Amino acid sequence: MRTFLLAAAGALVGAQSAALAAETALRDAILLDDSAEAMSLSLSKAAGAEVSAQLQFRYDINLRDDTSLTLANPDDDTTIGFSVRRARVNVAGQVTDNIKAKIQMDFNRATGTATLQEGYADWTINDGLKLRIGSQKLHFARENTVGSAKQLSAEASVFDSVFGSGYAQFVEAWFGGDAWRGWLAFSDGFNSRNTAFTSASEADYAITGRAEFKFGDADFKAFDDFTSWRGSAAGGLIGGAFHWQSMGDTNPSVPAGSTDMLSLTGDFTYEADGWNAHAAVAWRNTDGPAGDYDDWGFLVQGGIFVTDTTELFARFDMVSPDDTRAPVTPGSTVDDFSTITFGVNHYLVPESHAAKFTLAVMYYLDEVSNTGGVVGASDGLNLLADTEDGQVGITAQLQLLF
Repeated sequence: MRTFLLAAAGALVGAQSAALAAETALRDAILLDDSAEAMSLSLSKAAGAEVSAQLQFRYDINLRDDTSLTLANPDDDTTIGFSVRRARVNVAGQVTDNIKAKIQMDFNRATGTATLQEGYADWTINDGLKLRIGSQKLHFARENTVGSAKQLSAEASVFDSVFGSGYAQFVEAWFGGDAWRGWLAFSDGFNSRNTAFTSASEADYAITGRAEFKFGDADFKAFDDFTSWRGSAAGGLIGGAFHWQSMGDTNPSVPAGSTDMLSLTGDFTYEADGWNAHAAVAWRNTDGPAGDYDDWGFLVQGGIFVTDTTELFARFDMVSPDDTRAPVTPGSTVDDFSTITFGVNHYLVPESHAAKFTLAVMYYLDEVSNTGGVVGASDGLNLLADTEDGQVGITAQLQLLF
């Protein structure tokens, strides 16, 4: 019994010492960081890294005509349900005084499997020159590079899904000054993502260049999104880009055979005191065994705050495929595909995308099957396969950034 009591007393003293040590360390961390928020990330900061996350939770309603043979009496079809559109975790940190790095993991909606979405390192050579090496979206179309967390609507446009660069692996140089900036990249090509160098989805080589010029009182940071808060400085941004890639001469590519693609785009953005406007146009030529095609597209959108935290928005975009493309349905013609979008954003945190509710209504004027394969069905766009025009998608989304 005496031995037991001595052992218990020793354990109690040890526990009290450990608790006092933990309390002292916690107090030191609070004093060092000087804020509760900084304290919560103290371990990450001590390791030179910061962790953040993005969550987009949706309820979608889709109304369309579908003559699916699985239906006994095909008629107007309705598809509804919840989904986690995006669940992403970011880890970023300073490696040296002039090198920083970031990785972004994206969780698959169907399986929950985490995959690498972005992974790159930035090397600042001087104030006017930086190098980025890794995997991310190429700087081509402005809407594509703004990012999913800072779009005007719940999702980027059909125009962006067709002409945007998507993710690629590259070496990219950034250069610029007070009123201009530019990017020049050598990559694996549009939408090649984080793939092995033997992947059939990669181009043999690709070059992308973009330049932007701003005017007015707004700084470049104001154009990180499409929203302009009340009281913001007014300013405009003019941008243009090119992309060229060649496929099929080295890698076992899809499509088979040598194929060259050239894309050009131009855009204009203006933001002022509580309102914004954006317009873009794109052209793409694809020359390969399947044919020589010229596809066009354009977009206009704008938003305005009706209160300090409530923003109304509207968008129209059109994709015009080359009319010599083969239609999916024999005997039909290849047609333009147009979308009208309108909705409302409510920012739960004023002047921040950290907590935002979006209600968006998309009216797809044309049927997906008549675009020669240029426009495809996408659950992210709330655009499903149909056989008639006039499809309607309604998306309610809650976004959280933390």
